Amino acid sequence: MTALIVGDDRVAPRARSLAAAGYPEVRHWSGRKPGDLHHRVPPSTRLLVVDQINHMMASRIRAGANARGVPIVFCQRSRTQLDAELRRMKLAQAA
Repeated sequence: MTALIVGDDRVAPRARSLAAAGYPEVRHWSGRKPGDLHHRVPPSTRLLVVDQINHMMASRIRAGANARGVPIVFCQRSRTQLDAELRRMKLAQAA
């Protein structure tokens, strides 16, 4: 399964957390380049992790993820916050 991280510059710690949660392939967009607004959420994406990005980018990413039914995790530069959210999602899926 593939996860897409939008924003954040420190991708490696999040990639390790995502790999442990079952997302071995991680893609990254900085979210700061003007061309990033034109990217579409790849069809292989199963989870979207959003860090601090501008409002326009967030709304476009959210619309793309919602259209594909991809869950979105918003976290602000905190690996522990990401880990907690991944655990919560796993518990929700198990129930």
